[in-house]
Amino acid sequence: MSTEEHDDRPLDVAVVGGSLAGCATAVHFATMGYRVAVFEKRATPEEYHKQLCTHFVQPHTVPLLNALGLAHLREPSWSVATKAVFVTPGGVVETPGTGYDPEQPESYALNLERRVLDPAIRESARRHGVRFAEATGVEGVEEGADGWSVVHTRGEAGERRYRARLVVAADGRRSRLAGLLGNEAESRPNERAALFGYFRGIEAPPDNRSVFVMNEQDLACSYPLVDGRTELVLFADKARIEGWRRGPEGRMQEFLKYFDGLAEAPSVADAVPEGPLLGYSDYPSLLRRPVAGSVPFVGDAALSLDAMSGVGCGFALLTAQLLARSFAGRNLDADGVRDGLDAYRREFEKTLLPHAEGICGDSLVGKDEATRKRMFETICADQELAAKYLALTGRMIMPAEFQRAFMRGLMARGAGAARR
Repeated sequence: MSTEEHDDRPLDVAVVGGSLAGCATAVHFATMGYRVAVFEKRATPEEYHKQLCTHFVQPHTVPLLNALGLAHLREPSWSVATKAVFVTPGGVVETPGTGYDPEQPESYALNLERRVLDPAIRESARRHGVRFAEATGVEGVEEGADGWSVVHTRGEAGERRYRARLVVAADGRRSRLAGLLGNEAESRPNERAALFGYFRGIEAPPDNRSVFVMNEQDLACSYPLVDGRTELVLFADKARIEGWRRGPEGRMQEFLKYFDGLAEAPSVADAVPEGPLLGYSDYPSLLRRPVAGSVPFVGDAALSLDAMSGVGCGFALLTAQLLARSFAGRNLDADGVRDGLDAYRREFEKTLLPHAEGICGDSLVGKDEATRKRMFETICADQELAAKYLALTGRMIMPAEFQRAFMRGLMARGAGAARR
């Protein structure tokens, strides 16, 4: 459905926003047999994609690609199967094998660029019969007494109204629907700035590992990409980057000099930039209620977290899956919508909020290096605990499970020291 075409038949599901969370939501509901349309305020040519991203798809997310018709993106021609290695003040956190879970060799992460993922998920939505209204903004949503919602849109063809059983907010970090529905975001501070750069000439680590180097309060990241390319990302104390030379050339020199000074990072001696650095100086985490009125929120419209955690793509696809599962087997009448929204709210709060709290805590630049070093010494001294830490960063276990394992490891380490 383009802005020139119009179909007056009521919709089962109207999805506002056509990026990852919106398209994934649309695919899931279309697969369930519903009549679905996506309203996207931008015109999105085939190659349109997000650039400011780590492109790191956590291992908990990789299986979600299958149900979206995107299993082929796991192949080497489209993405790089990878696993995290953390270089910390207390040692290197690394486990053997290709998987985050030793018993699941395919529990790997993917470096899957948005230039591949974004067009692919839009095309999958179309294959599943989802109708698209591009360059069409949503101006308002009304709840009718009959259980239907009325969506008011404005596009090149003027103003139009659509009736839908369920309206889903997938319109991103600056969600217009959130403003219209009074779903204000809770803002959490992020004390780091970030710079992203794409390069050739950097040799990938063994097994295409993605390397994360903790340097004081910074995190320097290296992601091997397809075709022998590499993305380097630096999450650094804002004061550090503010002190670098101004201008694109000067900043690039400072950026590569920084990575060159990290012995554990891949060598950048032959690095050739593919373009200027991208980045941001201020990016607070935003958390909203998962449901406002009769409208569920998914993806960045629900929670947009510090990119250092690498959960943006994963949580976009996960919220879409949680929402669809909450409506499985239900009718989209008033009772079914109410029960589905209640189920989604519970699953969102149980599954995502504990991770969000930890991520927001990590966004603060702490000063107690001695405590941090002891924490990672404990992790690195215990192979099982190291595996738990990797599983936590890959969002394969809940924070409470890691915390229990860490306390056991800390007590065992203390008992061992006492015996010695």
